[in-house]
Amino acid sequence: MFSGFAIRSGNPDRTPPVCIILTATVICLFAGQLSAEGITAYSCLDSSWVDTVYSLVRNDQMDSAVRFIKGLGDENSVVRIWLDIQRDIFSVKRDAHASAAIGRIGAEYAVEKGYIRTAAVMLHNICSFMMPEFDEGIDAEDHQAIIDAARRQVELRRRIRYKSKLVWALWDLGIARLSAGHADEAIKALSEGEKLSLDQDEAKAAAWCRIFIGKTKVKYMPDREFEGERDMLEAARIIRKTGKSWEKEAVGNILKSVYLE
Repeated sequence: MFSGFAIRSGNPDRTPPVCIILTATVICLFAGQLSAEGITAYSCLDSSWVDTVYSLVRNDQMDSAVRFIKGLGDENSVVRIWLDIQRDIFSVKRDAHASAAIGRIGAEYAVEKGYIRTAAVMLHNICSFMMPEFDEGIDAEDHQAIIDAARRQVELRRRIRYKSKLVWALWDLGIARLSAGHADEAIKALSEGEKLSLDQDEAKAAAWCRIFIGKTKVKYMPDREFEGERDMLEAARIIRKTGKSWEKEAVGNILKSVYLE
């Protein structure tokens, strides 16, 4: 789906005004938290823009939706607004598929204009919003779209060369692969993320990778099931020691999904 993207030469760190960075920081790493908190406030400057775009997307008028967004300002403003609209369609309209659809095209636009980091955020949002319970509960027809978004995000993060962000792009890809039953590919992505985390002394990030490495073994590798359970329990111990309350709750649910609690 994303193979048609073309990365233009130029500064890969190009970033729109600071407000877009602030928007990115309020997007939870795990979209289930965002939904659970019942967010109803718009992040977009004008909620009617979100309403208009959402109506067009829902009525299969994607070209009209894109033209509408592009007409909202110069490219700096449009990139910021596009990210806000993508988030609001998920957090306010509660529609992950419509958010992903507009976000995919927004990422193309951001790459075309040189906003590589913003494109990576939009691609992360697609993964996060469509995997609110990590690898669980994902419709089979959504697997490839999520994998494509994650793979493209990894490409962009490698180009930017911020290792801490690359970790979570690999994490997205690993979980997307796990959800589709691609065990070897899941472990490959998650193991790279774990190694990068350990290289930066980020034990909790490494544990978030390790817990899903373990789950992959438990679910899909019978000869490594015990090893996988050990990985999951050790990772859970680290996260419960250093994580926030919602992370600790999430870990409990992950362990319960394979009957370890």
